[in-house]
Amino acid sequence: MKKKLVASLAAAMVLSVAGTSFAATNPFTDVPAKHWSYDAVTKLANAGIVDGYGDGTFRGDKTISRYEMAQIVAKAMAHSDQATAEQKASIDKLSVEFAEELEGLNVRVTKLEKNSSTIKVSGEARLRYQNFDRIDPATDGGENFLKLRTRVNLDGQINDEWSYYGRLEANTDLRGDSNGSDDTVRMDNAYVKGQLFGTTATIGRFDNFIGNGLFIDDTLNGVNIGFGNVLKANAFYGKNRNSDIFGTNTVTDDAHLEVTGLALDYAASKATNIHGGYYQYKNTDTNVAVYDSEDTAKIWEAGFKTQFAPNWSLNGTYGQSDANTEDSAYNAEIVYKGADKKKVGSYGVWVNYRNIEANASPSTTTDGAYAFNSQSYGGKGYEVGFNYTPALNTLLRVKYADLKSTTDSDLDKTKFVQAQVEFFF
Repeated sequence: MKKKLVASLAAAMVLSVAGTSFAATNPFTDVPAKHWSYDAVTKLANAGIVDGYGDGTFRGDKTISRYEMAQIVAKAMAHSDQATAEQKASIDKLSVEFAEELEGLNVRVTKLEKNSSTIKVSGEARLRYQNFDRIDPATDGGENFLKLRTRVNLDGQINDEWSYYGRLEANTDLRGDSNGSDDTVRMDNAYVKGQLFGTTATIGRFDNFIGNGLFIDDTLNGVNIGFGNVLKANAFYGKNRNSDIFGTNTVTDDAHLEVTGLALDYAASKATNIHGGYYQYKNTDTNVAVYDSEDTAKIWEAGFKTQFAPNWSLNGTYGQSDANTEDSAYNAEIVYKGADKKKVGSYGVWVNYRNIEANASPSTTTDGAYAFNSQSYGGKGYEVGFNYTPALNTLLRVKYADLKSTTDSDLDKTKFVQAQVEFFF
């Protein structure tokens, strides 16, 4: 690795540790003021973290040795009492990587420190309010809930090629829960991921999100094999974790559908991606039919996402299942900007139109996709939404949808409202 690149990477990690004020003088004759690494090298030199040579040069094109890198890490460690939690975590990881060299420099790294820095723990909490103005076309009732979802994420590095990820999830009904499942904690994700014969393999229980999410956004117990660069392919197989695929409530926890699929994503340009996929859902456990009294469902889809102007993007998807009726789904969405949890004050707005027939989508990512909160009615209509970052690692989102049934044009419209706040820690 070249010396200037190392210095720039180290600067991002330790600048505020060592302080960002520095004299505007050029410390090295071979690092001109207009060079991309000038600020990083200058700040690190003034902080005493990097050194030059006796002739006043930095020699940034010279390949750095592990011993020289360990010296940089050691100096960063000396300033770690001024670091933020995120900066300390970065310094800890480097101290593990260069432990042998640091010990040669008489910098002590304990075994406990080595082990603790290989596991990263993070979390998120989401408070969500949701309301349908009616739950059944024969009544004037409504349906709403207020729920808190808490997740704890565990990231562990097994070796240079394989890693582990686990996610614990608990859902709390803040208005009480009548079925006894409130506050149940489950291992929502648990998988290993790494290189396998030139591909990237994911094995275990993992989130499966394809394209724009119109057809598949669920959790799979199985394996995913990813390969390709400009044209990326993901082949997957397993059993679906969710028990409400295609909106049926008769598929129980021990009767999940077997899933086989191939998803493709092509980078047509820097601004545009095209995706497509073909999937099969098969019931191998019971006599519960997917639709049309069949045990197998086949679906295909194609779509795109493009940034057509600064801050503006457009995406859309169309696809079909092999059902006899109510077999197609499509949507189109235009988005302006978007809230970023790391940028306070950032925001985004969007509007979309969707038509999702009752037997088309296995598990759509769209909240409030169906009229009367039931897939059996299908759903078509528009949605508008807004998101905003009021504070660091905090996201607000509000959305409203006006929907009609695709199965019965005489039914009244359903108005869907959702408001939520997410905290990341």
